[in-house]
Amino acid sequence: MPGPGAEAPEPRYRATIRRTAHGIPHITAPNLGGAGFGQGYAFAQDHACTLADQIIKVRGERARFFGAGPGDAHLSSDFAYHALDLLERGRAGLETQPEDSRQFLEGFTAGYNHFLESPGATRLSCAGQPWLRPIGADEMVAYLINITLTASGYRLIDTIAAAQPPSPKGVQSVPPPLPPREEAGLASNGWALGAERTANGRGMVLANPHFPWEGELRLWESHLTVPGQLDVYGVSLLGAPGVLIGFNKDVAWTHTFSSGSRFTAYLLKLVPGRPTTYEYEGQEREMTARTFTVQVLQPDGSLKDVSRTLYSSHHGPLLALPGLGWTGSTAVSYRDANLDNTTFFTQFLDMGRATSLQQYQEVFATAQGSPWVNTMAADREGNVWYTDASPTPNLSAEALARWRQAVATPGSPQAALQAQGIVLLDGSTAVNEWVVEPGARSPGLVPFSRVPQLSRRDFVFNANDSYWLANPAEPLEGFSPLHGFERVPQSPRTRMNLVALTEVREGGASGPDGRFTLEELQATVLDNRGMTAELLRAQVVQRCQGNPMGTARGQGVDLTQACAVLAAWDGHYDTSSVGAPLWRELMGVYGTAALQNAGTLFATAFSPSQPMETPNTLVPAPASGADPLLDKLAEAVLRLGDAGIAVDAPLGQVQFSPRGGRTPLHGGVAVDGTMNVVSYRTLKSTLDEPTPRGTVINSTTGLTTDGYVINHGTSFLMAMRYTDSGLEARALLTYGESEDPSHLNDQLQLFAQKQWRPILFSEQEIASSPVLETTTVTRE
Repeated sequence: MPGPGAEAPEPRYRATIRRTAHGIPHITAPNLGGAGFGQGYAFAQDHACTLADQIIKVRGERARFFGAGPGDAHLSSDFAYHALDLLERGRAGLETQPEDSRQFLEGFTAGYNHFLESPGATRLSCAGQPWLRPIGADEMVAYLINITLTASGYRLIDTIAAAQPPSPKGVQSVPPPLPPREEAGLASNGWALGAERTANGRGMVLANPHFPWEGELRLWESHLTVPGQLDVYGVSLLGAPGVLIGFNKDVAWTHTFSSGSRFTAYLLKLVPGRPTTYEYEGQEREMTARTFTVQVLQPDGSLKDVSRTLYSSHHGPLLALPGLGWTGSTAVSYRDANLDNTTFFTQFLDMGRATSLQQYQEVFATAQGSPWVNTMAADREGNVWYTDASPTPNLSAEALARWRQAVATPGSPQAALQAQGIVLLDGSTAVNEWVVEPGARSPGLVPFSRVPQLSRRDFVFNANDSYWLANPAEPLEGFSPLHGFERVPQSPRTRMNLVALTEVREGGASGPDGRFTLEELQATVLDNRGMTAELLRAQVVQRCQGNPMGTARGQGVDLTQACAVLAAWDGHYDTSSVGAPLWRELMGVYGTAALQNAGTLFATAFSPSQPMETPNTLVPAPASGADPLLDKLAEAVLRLGDAGIAVDAPLGQVQFSPRGGRTPLHGGVAVDGTMNVVSYRTLKSTLDEPTPRGTVINSTTGLTTDGYVINHGTSFLMAMRYTDSGLEARALLTYGESEDPSHLNDQLQLFAQKQWRPILFSEQEIASSPVLETTTVTRE
């Protein structure tokens, strides 16, 4: 202890947390460790239970605390995470962190743990649970690696745990279902507008990630300040330190989920009679077998040890894929591009500290920790930049040619898995090994110098199709298909983005001058224009009015009212929109594939030279006989009837979030082609029950006997612009900042009314906020 008159030593960690309206924390600290400490403390106040659960998952200890789980789900998760060695990778990754990154990560865990020791922790929903316990910085690195696996290992967990050799009698285990490819749900719109397209000639950014409203993939908002070192505002995934989407005074950015491949699967040829030995370059190789033991909670409260042996080839863990189980002759393993991504946090910390777009770009070249996203950035000078710098397997031209040939072969396993977003290669030849090239973050990845990127002064954007049309005036071509596909049809949502970005007209998104104001940017993303309706509605109405009868399910259906509803509808998906549910169900009858090219719906095929305009034009009615369009419209009417929905029901009457009651919501789904997406998905690994809904009538549209129940989609909305004197920004976090009842649904009501809130960034804005709660936290 200091002697009389001596000053007390400065605590190791100190941070001031000022919460403004809606519970947004603005964290100020004298150093990066303190900033991490303050952010960890503030996050724990809002979502400690979610991170605690995820750390238990990554540690492979769910069965210890929750039992084997339904269908042994917890047991399978534990074995798979042990097989991936995330804890050991986290320990090693912490040692290799740059000093400032390590200080922040250690501070974050110290802040999180400090809150668990505070009286406030007794109010947590998981208070008193044995799995709510302090965490270490190495566990945080392990969890960050887990986040980077969202487009790879995260999806494959059950298939890793289920991969078992056939028994001596040839009995195979049944492969678990393969979850759908994540980007089908983790969609987003991202715009960066440059000097040529903004009203004041400075940069603007629109962020519109479509992410889950429940589970660990929610977003959390914060503002971090270390005087002279860091001043960044934005959101991160729950439990991820720092800021993933946001801005500082010089650069702003957003992300969308990349359509590229983050792993490759390998088909192994097994030695006859020896199912754990495979052929490689004419030689025999033994698989590596490792036996893992986990503790499983029993009904009587005791713990039972359960063991399982899992296998790996030199590529990586074995998988049990649907249609490609482990047989006496073949097996499948995979290699993950993100499994050793320990630079993820450094990537985003340094992005937040960039003082120019050039310095921002240099972060991508050096850290190379971007996990699975496209990035769109703008600076205050009006420069914009796009890249998909996600880690991508570096395959040779010969390997790619062989894979393309296999995919083109009808009935091949390569073709079947490609339809599910998986690149399957022949694992018996060295031709398909990843090519080591200088400049890559890890051996075998494409170096940053060869990833898709584009600099402009007008705009760059992405809506989850590939990098190809980041700006249609300068298509990006000549890259590996593992980055994504070029010269292919674009989704209706991508086309809607492009229409809004490129139209210059009275009443258009940017008006007759073609230069966006902040208000126009806000209006555009929530305008709820539907691309498929803009392309086809008038033609459908004309056909329907000419012969308002259709046949579905063996019965005639009078389409007079349906035709009148579609004729009066303006093609938008607002809560008051009458006709939106009917059109959605009509497009749902056709299905998403019909929206990509000529066929049953469009007469004019997609053309790579006109990607924004094609496909288009309704397929004409046959010369005689039934009109397929009218029969499909009849089926759409019947489907609405199955749900108890009238043909003339406004969208807000049937589309809603049950959070905090029944909140009517605007927005569309994939077949609608709206920028603003709201939908239903269960993309999460937390153990809480998903939002309930009725019996599914149409999985394509999300129609159920309860209507359209929403638990996913537009999450964090941000529109910002740089000005001559600083910046101006507005935002929404649809599901709220925390589990605190006062903030759980406060912003959902704003979203429902299309009302944005100002982002408070400057010291003056924060200090003058009418809502301001200040807390100073310290720890020795």
